[in-house]
Amino acid sequence: MTTHLPSLSAPVFSQAMPDATASLAAREIHLWLLDLDQFTDAHRLEATKIMSASEHTRAQKFMRGKESYIASRWLQRKVLARYLDVAPQELELLRSDKGKPYLPHSDMHFSLSHSGHWAVLAVGKAELLGVDLESIRSARNLSGIAQHYYHPDEQTQMQSLQGSAQADYFYRLWTLKEAFFKALGTGISAGLEKVAFQWDADNISATIDDQLGCLSDQWQFHQWALSPQDYCALAHKSGQPLAAKWLDALTLPAFP
Repeated sequence: MTTHLPSLSAPVFSQAMPDATASLAAREIHLWLLDLDQFTDAHRLEATKIMSASEHTRAQKFMRGKESYIASRWLQRKVLARYLDVAPQELELLRSDKGKPYLPHSDMHFSLSHSGHWAVLAVGKAELLGVDLESIRSARNLSGIAQHYYHPDEQTQMQSLQGSAQADYFYRLWTLKEAFFKALGTGISAGLEKVAFQWDADNISATIDDQLGCLSDQWQFHQWALSPQDYCALAHKSGQPLAAKWLDALTLPAFP
């Protein structure tokens, strides 16, 4: 495993907003980013108009994180409704038996994540699609967590690093693993140690345990730095390369 990780690039945002009724290209994944620090009272008011009754009920149960939950519901409903050409409040969202949200009667798939003051929604035609955001928290016992959850090769690599390099390696792995298991729909309880990641120049590859029923060469992985302390990873199963396109959610038109 390499001892040097390639530097992460920041998202480059597209200046072209997809048409309201445009179909998502088969070889594209759109990543809609929301800066929660820029989520205004007007956005919150709009969210209250388009959230479902069950979402409102759940929001009231939050002791902490209520604002980020409301903002992420706004992001999810606004974006998905645009692709499906329906009103955001009419969007129907269901969950699989493993808890993964999906759109009934649609070939469009999505994954949502939020951490710190960021939220991101990935949308694409790849059925197995996952995205994850993580903010670095250096006070955590990273070595101890890795010993419980990471592949032995990854543990060895991490033990050879110190300080910020160790934290960088830990969180790059964590976001990739979270994104991968979110794509599978199993959650991390399936075993974070059952997938090991390697870097080769700008390419990210994975060795996947046979128990997960996945072929490593059918998966693609991408990673970005939203800031020096915030990482984002995307995982998807696809037989062909897919292009990731970044979009700013705050450029979406207001709901009438």
